[in-house]
Amino acid sequence: MTQLQNLPTLTLGPATFAVAQWEIMRRQYEIDTIPLSELTDRANVIKAIAAAVDARAAAGKTPYVALIWFPGISFSVGPFDEAMLSPLTKNGGRGKGYDHVDIDWLTSQGVLYCNTPTANAVSTANGALMLILAATRAASQGDMYTRAGKWRGDASLPTGVLPLGEDIEGMTLGIIGLGSIGKALAVRAQTCGMKIIYYSRHRVPESEENGAIYVSLEELLAASDVISVNCPLTPQTHHLLGPAEFSKTKTGVFVVNTARGPIIDEGALVQALKSGKGIRNTVIMYPT
Repeated sequence: MTQLQNLPTLTLGPATFAVAQWEIMRRQYEIDTIPLSELTDRANVIKAIAAAVDARAAAGKTPYVALIWFPGISFSVGPFDEAMLSPLTKNGGRGKGYDHVDIDWLTSQGVLYCNTPTANAVSTANGALMLILAATRAASQGDMYTRAGKWRGDASLPTGVLPLGEDIEGMTLGIIGLGSIGKALAVRAQTCGMKIIYYSRHRVPESEENGAIYVSLEELLAASDVISVNCPLTPQTHHLLGPAEFSKTKTGVFVVNTARGPIIDEGALVQALKSGKGIRNTVIMYPT
């Protein structure tokens, strides 16, 4: 059986989280790291990977069998495709999404790609709930007006006074994608008194729904007071929410996107925001 210590690994940049644990791994296994100073753009990353592979071969050492990258790297230098990965074999990336990786090419080469689908589920779900609360309670507007010295009201405000926002208790939260993040968000939202409905490619086992109700996308759009996007970006989910979908939502619906930006048609969202339908939006991920 092959020993893990004999499987040399190359990483793009140092670990940014769990640093102490990562240092323990570095002492136990053969891990080389390309410094961040060499990862300034895609061309430099491709060059640095090739140089590391060549240097290892010149030293008579066994080839790297794994490449690991950390948060932030994938979006700044991707996509991870033949041009970048051809010198290597097994690959792994921290994070749930894999839209930035050329899975078809890796498969054709017999290469295994590993992601970490549950690693950021809790933190992303917490962030989604934070955005839901901030949007429904008009937190950003309150902060803006307070900083401008208008916390007691001002004639320039739409109603003359600060917006009070809305309570989420009793609201219906429609989750698009009940994966690890969607499930974690559902549990948190339920403790706030929200009713949970969801749409996914397939209904999850009843034992994992925890009271969430499976509906069609059309039913979700029509019934939700808050819509949370938590599905992966695939060719099927690209622009999943577009003009037709926004036309089916409730007046005044809140839309929260903590998944990939292109799942929402940005142009359609802008038009929906301007339409007078009262759609309200808060996002972490933008298309560009």
